[in-house]
Amino acid sequence: MLAIGLALASSLVYGVSDFLGGSKSRSMPLLTVLLVSQGSALVLLAAIVIVRAEGPPGGTFLVFALIAGLGEAIGVAALYRGLAVGMMSIVAPVAATAPVVPVVASIALGELPGPIQGAGIALGVAGIAIISFDPSGERSGDVRRSLTFGLLTALGFGSFLVALDGASEGSIPWALLVARLTTVAVFAAVFVVRRPRVAVRRSDLPVLALIGLLVVGADSMYAVASTKGLLSVVAVLSSLYPVVTIGLARCYLRERLRPHQQVGVAAALGGAVAISAA
Repeated sequence: MLAIGLALASSLVYGVSDFLGGSKSRSMPLLTVLLVSQGSALVLLAAIVIVRAEGPPGGTFLVFALIAGLGEAIGVAALYRGLAVGMMSIVAPVAATAPVVPVVASIALGELPGPIQGAGIALGVAGIAIISFDPSGERSGDVRRSLTFGLLTALGFGSFLVALDGASEGSIPWALLVARLTTVAVFAAVFVVRRPRVAVRRSDLPVLALIGLLVVGADSMYAVASTKGLLSVVAVLSSLYPVVTIGLARCYLRERLRPHQQVGVAAALGGAVAISAA
């Protein structure tokens, strides 16, 4: 139950941070949002590791953390860009198909969920797919962009989920720190190459910093959950954040869910209940 609670809590926090990141990326340069928010997260993680005064684990743990950081760099950049230029109500749920990657990995390793949990996972993934379906063909350009960035996000975050699970077995704080350091290093390298104009208003800094803090909180909860429960179950529960992002988009951006998307949200929530009841 602890793993399930932490995974659901991480989903809530992920949803809020994604909405804030996507909203800021609509009014600010994407690279600026990424560097400031991810840099804030890196500072917090470094402070946590210093306070704990524990040395880094050796061997493959840091390698997994490095891979997780590369996956997250791809995922978060594609997500914020997609939320900025596409439809949040499509990008977010498509991005949440990321559990396909760890589910496939866990099955390959012989880690199988129980029947009820398996049904819940299937229902959750089906709900995500239904949310992203656009039968009307309207705003096809927006839909294509949203699907492209959503799928790229799913690939990046799916790789992150798998690699972080391996890295967390050594040390969760060090796994998160190395992963975030890798992510920031990638964005810094892009910044050096492109040399974009940096325009950050003082009033934007607290929100950008909050995004980073929320991401650290969500990553930490997911990392702990992945060591306490089945990776396939934890990954799907932590990926229900589109419900939060869509809800916020509806309240603050006036994005409206179509009837079939409402069915998809209900299916995703039903999947979460089935997994929790197992």
